[in-house]
Amino acid sequence: MALICFDLDGTLVDPLQAMHHSARLTCEEFGLPCPSLEQVAAHVGFGPAELFAGLADPKRLEAVQERYWAHFAEDGIVLHRIYDGILLMLARLKHQGHQLYVVTVKPVRYARQVLHQFDVLLAFDEVFGSGLKAPWRTKDEVVAQLREQGILKPGGFIVGDRAEDMAVARANGLIPLGVTYGYGQASELKDAGASVLFDSVTALDDWFKEKLREPEIHDSFSRSE
Repeated sequence: MALICFDLDGTLVDPLQAMHHSARLTCEEFGLPCPSLEQVAAHVGFGPAELFAGLADPKRLEAVQERYWAHFAEDGIVLHRIYDGILLMLARLKHQGHQLYVVTVKPVRYARQVLHQFDVLLAFDEVFGSGLKAPWRTKDEVVAQLREQGILKPGGFIVGDRAEDMAVARANGLIPLGVTYGYGQASELKDAGASVLFDSVTALDDWFKEKLREPEIHDSFSRSE
């Protein structure tokens, strides 16, 4: 059975509207210029600190981020969109018995809520990311800790849409699979060492079907369980 780690934002779900909505309300409260959709899109997959770094006084940055997450929790969760084909792909991989993880820089609490609303949380063995009050962690820090704990082992896969996902996979003996339907560019992913690029969830799913041929013998997952 394979070990497969999925990035969340830009790989499983599209968070752009949620991020832009939360950023707009936060900026209105603090009298800051509101970033455009394009500016927010450039920060998908990274923390809000980077988004607000050029907008807010560094002394107020922590307070700004707290309000951002408050708006995100109140209104942003429901504004996510799951990419077409993700549900079927995860169901099939789960039926085959593979170890499935989500590895994100987003606070775990919110990542789990996003997955739960699309009824896919139970597809994953665990969700790893940052703590809500703890210092923000990079993807590299999250994966390095999981490697030290023996949870992630060389030979598995990391699926993501950013160069950081590819670089982290390479650094930890995992196979980097890049998706271009998210927010990273193909050139960015190639330069970071992506083994294969996929322009759709269907293409990614077809590749897994070819590479991982275990029979589907496990039960389905559902939030009703």
